[in-house]
Amino acid sequence: MVTVEKKYGLKDLFFYVVIIEIVIGGSGRMIEFGPLSLKMVLFAIALIISFFSLREVKSSEVFKIQTFFIITLLTSFLVAIFNRADPPAFLEDMKPLLFIFMINYFAINIKTRKDIEIVTLLIKRASLIMAIIYLLTVLALFLGVLNFTTFYEQQSEGSEIMFRNEYFFLYKGFLYLGIGFFFCLLSIKKLDKLFALILFIALALTLTRGFILAALLLFAYYVFFLNKSISLKSITIVLGVVSFIYFLPLLFDTLGDKSDSDMIRITNINEVLDALTIPSFFIGHGFGIGVPIRPVHMEISYLEIFHKQGIFGLSFWIFLFVFLVKKYIQLKIFKKEALPYVLSVGFVYLQSFTNPFINNPIGISITLISIVVLIRLKEEEDRLNFANYGT
Repeated sequence: MVTVEKKYGLKDLFFYVVIIEIVIGGSGRMIEFGPLSLKMVLFAIALIISFFSLREVKSSEVFKIQTFFIITLLTSFLVAIFNRADPPAFLEDMKPLLFIFMINYFAINIKTRKDIEIVTLLIKRASLIMAIIYLLTVLALFLGVLNFTTFYEQQSEGSEIMFRNEYFFLYKGFLYLGIGFFFCLLSIKKLDKLFALILFIALALTLTRGFILAALLLFAYYVFFLNKSISLKSITIVLGVVSFIYFLPLLFDTLGDKSDSDMIRITNINEVLDALTIPSFFIGHGFGIGVPIRPVHMEISYLEIFHKQGIFGLSFWIFLFVFLVKKYIQLKIFKKEALPYVLSVGFVYLQSFTNPFINNPIGISITLISIVVLIRLKEEEDRLNFANYGT
């Protein structure tokens, strides 16, 4: 393990701010400057830095990924024009996808194992802070220290928070509770194991079925397929049985009736299928073209991508995941360092079957960071192998 040595140049500090905002900033609307969110401002500055530092990217794979993306983007752009998409709706679909170009900024700032360890540390600590703040807020609501009506009125003005009941709520940035959980769980530090438990408790108390199910499925995959500990497998089985008998019924009872939410998704699927044509199957209906129940964005990311960009558009996101997994398989020395990034992207991809994350900046960010991290780890392995071969 390389000792993390923080760098405090202006460029480095800005990069740390970008990573922290990605983890805790949600969609960026908590801090706004007129019509601009903090995320937009950071994105614009990062793009400017990237433009003048493209030579520092030093990865043909990063440029190939962007080339594929640009081709899919232009295709959907032309289809949207052909189908006379409404300009505001068209721009609404385009804006979040432009975050893909942040891959250059990540590649410029993530070059060494020290850089990777700093990013890992920032993700762990920022997600833990968010978990603690959430748990303390829930406790304050439960004890009556924080008045629910006042809190509700303050937070419901924006679109960052969705209330479950008088005690629990969902914040868009809570995706990173699950991501932080995997980073802490796979850490070699014992204290991080405790932090992983705190993160999972916070994740469970969001009462979000997609979050909980995705985290549990990936945790089970890690325990039974990637971990050799027999005791951990046994403990997981026991806890799984206990949870199935006692805790899951309690959770679903707390969640209440979700039939309306499920029906919206079913109706959305049916409307997408009704609109399906042979051309749209391959290239979609274009940006800005929705369906009656969801004229703009849809809860299921893959459904929205398929409807607007077709199989061709979906192929880009499949390519990103396959690329990441392939890089992970190729690694021999740094698999442990890479695993939390791979599981985090898996978490985003699984979660996107029920909620929109892979195609917005919240989910795109960790996907791009993970891709750059694995590219750099593979490059480092190749350098070490070449040096060993040379000697």
